[in-house]
Amino acid sequence: MHRRPTHSPEPAPDDRHQRREIVDALRAAGVAPQKLMELENGRALAQWQNRQGEIRYERPRHHALSIYINAGDKAHRVVNGQPVSTGFPGAICLFPAGSQSTWRIGGQFDFFHFYFNDLDIARCAEQTWDRGPDRIRLHEVYHGRDPVLAQAGQLLALSDWQAPGQPMAMDHLAQWLLLQIVSRHASVQQAPPEVTGQLSHRYRQQLQERIEAELAQPLALADMAGWVNLSPYHFARLFRATFGCAPYQYVQERRLIRARDLLRQPRHKITAIALACGFNDPSQFSRAFKARFGLTPSAYRNQALR
Repeated sequence: MHRRPTHSPEPAPDDRHQRREIVDALRAAGVAPQKLMELENGRALAQWQNRQGEIRYERPRHHALSIYINAGDKAHRVVNGQPVSTGFPGAICLFPAGSQSTWRIGGQFDFFHFYFNDLDIARCAEQTWDRGPDRIRLHEVYHGRDPVLAQAGQLLALSDWQAPGQPMAMDHLAQWLLLQIVSRHASVQQAPPEVTGQLSHRYRQQLQERIEAELAQPLALADMAGWVNLSPYHFARLFRATFGCAPYQYVQERRLIRARDLLRQPRHKITAIALACGFNDPSQFSRAFKARFGLTPSAYRNQALR
């Protein structure tokens, strides 16, 4: 099932099973996530707003990327009680597992966190550059400048995390973030390889058939890439060149086309159609269907069956 974003300060179910020390440190300081989206394989995105206090990140077992959205000039990294760096809109911080840092906050600002782990880094390096995981080390970055990642933060700020299909789109964004982190802020220090051409006719047909067969299931970018033995990076680019859209956009379109066809058959309940087409939330299904076809599912069925 797709995991939906939550605005609750309570941990999402997956968060209870996989503790994140940076999340715990923020909550212990009285800060609650404004948004939290659990992604595939333990990755997650969170939006935070902090106002004041002192926070210490003490050797987390996971990695985290932080992107400041606005303000931040009252956020300081502190060493031996003295500020050594100051935030700003678009600032990034990268906390490798095992790092230590102390933060003093004296004013309100918003920021995003992306949580990931060693396995994510290893897979990204191996699949993209054919590098072994023992050769990859993330750099610590505190209030650094990276216009590419800063722009990703603005995209996150403008995104509707509750929108239909958003979990899949966020999964694709997470794969892209991993690639940028490893290529720009790790020991690889190498641009991703150039990708040209299109998927072969055999792979194209194979993907179309597999996607149609699994529309009711969660379809992560890495899973689809694995069907044709490609890295998520290569797959996303070749898929767009072949089909003219991103994989998550293609899947969303196929789900809505199937739903439209099923709505013409009166024996299927609308809630059952939503589930059969990969929508766990009937309200999200209704919103997505109306945005695509101009009518709610019930209105479309009434019109089709006249």
